[in-house]
Amino acid sequence: MSMHHSVQLNLGIFQFTPAPSNIMSNLARVEAALKNSSYSVPNILLLPELWATGPLEKCLTGLAEKTDRALQGLKELAHRYETTVIGTLPELSEDRDRVKCYNTTYVVTPWEAVPAYRKIHLFNPMGEDRVFQHGTEPGVHWLKIKDREIGLGLMTCFDLRFPELCRELVYQGAEIILISALWPHVRRDHFKSLMKARAIENQCFAAGANAWGTCGDIRFGGCSRIISPSGSTMVRAQDCEQIIVARIDTSEIRESRQLFFTAHPSRFWQPRAERKKIGPENLKKAVARRRRAGLKMVFTNGCFDIFHAGHAAYLEAARASGDYLVVGLNSDSSVAGIKGPSRPINPQEWRADILAALSTVDFVVVFNEPDPGLLIRELMPEVLVKGADWEEDDIIGADTVKKAGGRVVRIPFDHDVSTTSLIDRLRSSS
Repeated sequence: MSMHHSVQLNLGIFQFTPAPSNIMSNLARVEAALKNSSYSVPNILLLPELWATGPLEKCLTGLAEKTDRALQGLKELAHRYETTVIGTLPELSEDRDRVKCYNTTYVVTPWEAVPAYRKIHLFNPMGEDRVFQHGTEPGVHWLKIKDREIGLGLMTCFDLRFPELCRELVYQGAEIILISALWPHVRRDHFKSLMKARAIENQCFAAGANAWGTCGDIRFGGCSRIISPSGSTMVRAQDCEQIIVARIDTSEIRESRQLFFTAHPSRFWQPRAERKKIGPENLKKAVARRRRAGLKMVFTNGCFDIFHAGHAAYLEAARASGDYLVVGLNSDSSVAGIKGPSRPINPQEWRADILAALSTVDFVVVFNEPDPGLLIRELMPEVLVKGADWEEDDIIGADTVKKAGGRVVRIPFDHDVSTTSLIDRLRSSS
């Protein structure tokens, strides 16, 4: 947000119980809420999660294909009432010849429907991971209101429990955090507390649209509300179907941050690369402590002699397979035994420094053996990662990990590049 101007707008929430899998009925209820509201039509109307379908128990491809119809209906409403409507819908996407379904937040204006955010944190106890793929990119949408730009940070239900996601949205410039939810009645107090916490710690507005009533065998908790940067509740919904509206003035964010400012990256502490480089014994202790905390370790290994784009993409994908990434790095003697006496090009200290400087890498451990089999047996990772050019049965440590209840992930290469080819090119050019 520019600190030299503010934006004023009316922000609305429609709290209701979605009719299961009945898009047209739910669309009609949204229109009725806009038409019959005692408030003036808001500039932005936020809807509950999966407002058009209610919770989904399986990947209903036919239902997801009706998303276009729902979006067209919302565009017509947005045009008729001169507003922007925001809510989540099933989105079908083709990826590597495979159709995936995402729980996607759409920002719908009179002119376009933008798929702005795919839900990152799926709620596995409700089987959501069997219906949807998780997203990977935090979603900030930039919307023009009266010739001024405002940053909308988008989150969906279970995302609310992950403060680092909300903080990342604020780092990118979000001024209002919008949460669409299907939050159960039994944990409604958590919803209220977390909404307030996200607003206070980030010194921004937070608005949460939750479903109300019973859908299937689930009772939803309502409690939809809008919270100011100071943590005060600006407006809250009653225990019923209801539209609520609050007047937002983004100058309140500036005022909140003038006395003290907490919504910024730490200026005094950053993860130091030197601390990521660790010996086997200390690594085992660190892994045991994180395992007690419920974190799942991802392990991969390699020489990483001349670091290139293929390495970067591979490690990013590996990190996404669990909670933290340990990279086993072949020592100089190990590389020489595998590649020949002319390798490595870069000594192990330099290679370890590069890996440790990456945000995707949590620990780097050097091993002297020809392969990481011993290290894998000592660490027992929950997830073992290797390139897709390896058959699973040929991956060292795969049997060990799977017998212990872990899994093996084979990652395809996004870049046609290798250290050996780079060395050959350098030699031929000289």
